[in-house]
Amino acid sequence: MNSLVRNIRSDRRAISPVIATIIIVAVAIVMSIAVAYWMMGLATTFTRYEKLEYTAAYAVSGGGGWNITIIVKNTGSAVATISNFFFNGIPFEEISNGSVTITCNNADFNSTVGVPLDPGESMKFLIDLPSYIKIGTYSPAPGITLEITIATATGNQYPKTIVLP
Repeated sequence: MNSLVRNIRSDRRAISPVIATIIIVAVAIVMSIAVAYWMMGLATTFTRYEKLEYTAAYAVSGGGGWNITIIVKNTGSAVATISNFFFNGIPFEEISNGSVTITCNNADFNSTVGVPLDPGESMKFLIDLPSYIKIGTYSPAPGITLEITIATATGNQYPKTIVLP
């Protein structure tokens, strides 16, 4: 029996410490890469954002007022829901002495429902601004700068200034 134990101990067919260390380091590297990819995937799930960019914004006079065209694109990674329009800080529903009409996709804009805008998608808004309305304390006139702000459901605001022709 002693000779059997001696033969097992003297047998050098086991893995050397250097090779065992290399295998452990390789497994650790593979595991850390897998965890890093998992964390990046998890992080992108929680870091989605919306970002609207104006690709066009201009006003044309006509019909007793102005026709304003605004084209916005969602360059973010999350759906942006456009919930309201502000004219010089005043919501378009609250403008006195007339009404401002905003249409998109051949339908009137409804601020209670909003309009969803998917990532990478563009949308065109047509605004009919009559000349007889009052925005705050003044009526719009040629040469006046108008700040139009788009508000989203998450609370972000995207302003754009337009000079009325």
